[in-house]
Amino acid sequence: MRLLLAGLVVLLLNACATAPDQPAPARPWQQRTVQLSALEHWGATGKLALRSGGQAESANLSWLQRGRHTRLQLSGPMGLRATEIHSDGQQLLIQRGDEQQQYDIASPGALREQTGWDLPVQALPYWLKGLPAPGGDDTRMRIEANLLRQLRQDGWTIDFERYQQFGAYILPTRLTAERGDTRARIVIQSWQPGEP
Repeated sequence: MRLLLAGLVVLLLNACATAPDQPAPARPWQQRTVQLSALEHWGATGKLALRSGGQAESANLSWLQRGRHTRLQLSGPMGLRATEIHSDGQQLLIQRGDEQQQYDIASPGALREQTGWDLPVQALPYWLKGLPAPGGDDTRMRIEANLLRQLRQDGWTIDFERYQQFGAYILPTRLTAERGDTRARIVIQSWQPGEP
């Protein structure tokens, strides 16, 4: 009897243990693509660690996307080296402190010239959602369990390491993008899908 009672207690304790926070099963890939492509208004906050050309930097990031309009705020410890990047899909406005520069978004090296960072500004809003950017050359994808796990696009390799459920969306919360000697790790701590 005691053995039976002890066994029941163990079963009850195991049943009460919390399961790790895993996203619900993802929709089939084509449905996910349609759902995420329709997500044009969103916000995300997190951290960015960047290594490029022997230099390493990290920043807090706050991303606001409204259709083609992007506002990305990057700040270091205590607001040092704060950078704000705005884009309307055609022009790129980079502001660091009192300095402000405007570029054609297709201009190679515009972001690198101002910040030292070689990142594809046009592709990032798609990659952050777990999608390939449209029109990319030589795009290859590895999809597992209906989630994009690796993307090779325009010379970049993007590994999607973790996803989490945010409302109706399963979105990346950790990804790494690499090309040449540039490596960017992005950890999203908070997603606000569909925020105005």
